[in-house]
Amino acid sequence: MLIVLFSFLLSVSITLQVMQIDFERLEQLAGFDIYNSSLRVRKYNRTAVALNGTIHLMVPLNESIMVTSDFFHSRLGNQQFNHYPVKFPTQQVCKFLENFYTDYSEYVDDFENLPAKGECPIKPCKIDILNKPFPAKAVPPFFPSGLWKAQIKLTLNDVEISRFELITKARNDLGI
Repeated sequence: MLIVLFSFLLSVSITLQVMQIDFERLEQLAGFDIYNSSLRVRKYNRTAVALNGTIHLMVPLNESIMVTSDFFHSRLGNQQFNHYPVKFPTQQVCKFLENFYTDYSEYVDDFENLPAKGECPIKPCKIDILNKPFPAKAVPPFFPSGLWKAQIKLTLNDVEISRFELITKARNDLGI
């Protein structure tokens, strides 16, 4: 009986475990002539952190621009990042946006002025993001907790033209 009770409590605690992910920082490192970003991570209320601001796309993006990504993980959260063997596939910007909409559209539906699905070349626009918390459901449950750094790079003929860096903090919380 004790073994059954223990196994039941263990299964309940495993199924209630939820990944809590918060933005730490979002920074544009290069490509200020392509994008002009005023996105900032800010405290939304006592317990939530949100992304707020605007991205100005100043030039059209076409099929010749490639998008690559790299992910880094700091298990202890001490800014000592190790390259993590997961990434979005390197692909043309229009194909990347199409796949992004297919997989993650439910998390960006409330962004204002996003390019339409299938639009290529992507025309210059102003994208507004207002008080957007990190969508923790978009991250697979097997990702370990700690600090995560994602770098998104745009290249033209193998020359970097823009780079963004996003740092998030992930932790496993009991969803009670």
